Amino acid sequence: MIRRVLAYVVLGAGVFLALSPFLVTTLASFKTTIELVEGTFSLPETWRYGNYKTAWTEGDLDRYFFNSLVVAVLVVVPSVFLSAMTGYAFARFRFRGSGLLFGFLLLGLVVPLQALVIPLFYLLRELNMLNSYWGLILPQIAMSLSFGTLLMRQAFVAVPREIVEASIVDGASSWTTLWRILFPITRPVLGTLALLLFVWTWNEFLLPLVVSVQEEYWTLPVGLLNFQGQWTSNLPVIAAGSTIIFLPLTIVFLIFQRQLVEGVTAGAVKG
Repeated sequence: MIRRVLAYVVLGAGVFLALSPFLVTTLASFKTTIELVEGTFSLPETWRYGNYKTAWTEGDLDRYFFNSLVVAVLVVVPSVFLSAMTGYAFARFRFRGSGLLFGFLLLGLVVPLQALVIPLFYLLRELNMLNSYWGLILPQIAMSLSFGTLLMRQAFVAVPREIVEASIVDGASSWTTLWRILFPITRPVLGTLALLLFVWTWNEFLLPLVVSVQEEYWTLPVGLLNFQGQWTSNLPVIAAGSTIIFLPLTIVFLIFQRQLVEGVTAGAVKG
């Protein structure tokens, strides 16, 4: 009993420490500056929903939100599809140089974006993709394929080979096997990959900052940086803008958290 109580105390303290920044930011978004100074964790006397209206309209967060949503969707969907195909190829086929090619693809996991952003800027400039959705979408799809291929390869390897061989005996093509058999089996992993890529793309800051000089194509993280410069003296409005960024991610995570755990567990069954 004592061990169980201590475990709950430690876990409760960890949850409190993890949620404190979000709680403080959310409470601050409903306060005035004076109330924020008087008490960080105190409840506001009057819940000021107007801070969100100010951030959404006067801070142009509506435009930034739309850009983030467009970029996230157009990055996640192709990335999941391409990762599934490349993961299937490396998991079920053996061809000359496959190991070398797979190792080269995994270099994307160890090379940081900071090392690529300058040559990427010049490449996009030569292709006339700066200040465009393509300049935001295509590089992030490419950077997502390393992790996506690794995760999907492990998921496909974990599927018993007898299932794939039985489908081949029944006359199914490679595409039919992938689409009708392996996709349904690995659906939790596909959902996990989509969720992770959505979170990473939504929070990406450096790439949109470099390739989008025009405000028209700014995403929420970059727009919030400019927003903070304009509203430095009004911390509650800045807190409202920050809440607008992380609230959609929180809702998505709460909805799909069980699928996330199932997907990570399923992808780690067999290496």
